[in-house]
Amino acid sequence: MRLPIRRPSRSSLRWASAASLVAVTLAACTGGGEPGPSGAPRTSPPPITSTVSYVYTDAAGIEARVTIEGDGAVMTFTNDTGAELPEPGLLVLDARDGTPTNWGVADARPVPEGESEWQVERGPVPEPKHIGLVVLLLGGEDYGAFVPPQSEAAA
Repeated sequence: MRLPIRRPSRSSLRWASAASLVAVTLAACTGGGEPGPSGAPRTSPPPITSTVSYVYTDAAGIEARVTIEGDGAVMTFTNDTGAELPEPGLLVLDARDGTPTNWGVADARPVPEGESEWQVERGPVPEPKHIGLVVLLLGGEDYGAFVPPQSEAAA
């Protein structure tokens, strides 16, 4: 017994035409557009280190330093962005088990242009050696991690 020859149906041709149209459209979207901005891309500055402070910097003009002092800490914040920033906060991960803890920033308020300083109430991380990661929060949003204090040789 001989099997009949199968001829493509109209729906198969329509499907193949639609797939070809999608492929051509995607190819057009990924190439041939306007060139990107001229010059080098904006990147983060090289990290700044300190022997006594956790330091956060970015290309927009933010520098924050957290210095542990006894049971508390002090955050010094330099805002050279040209705009007021939302109130700062700190999220700290315990190096022993990764438990996240919010450290309270006393009298947190929006960060004006220039330099500001706040007292920081350390959470339940008992000793500086148990501080794993310190993250800058602005208005509750994660802005990135601080570079921890470095030894004299590394700084």
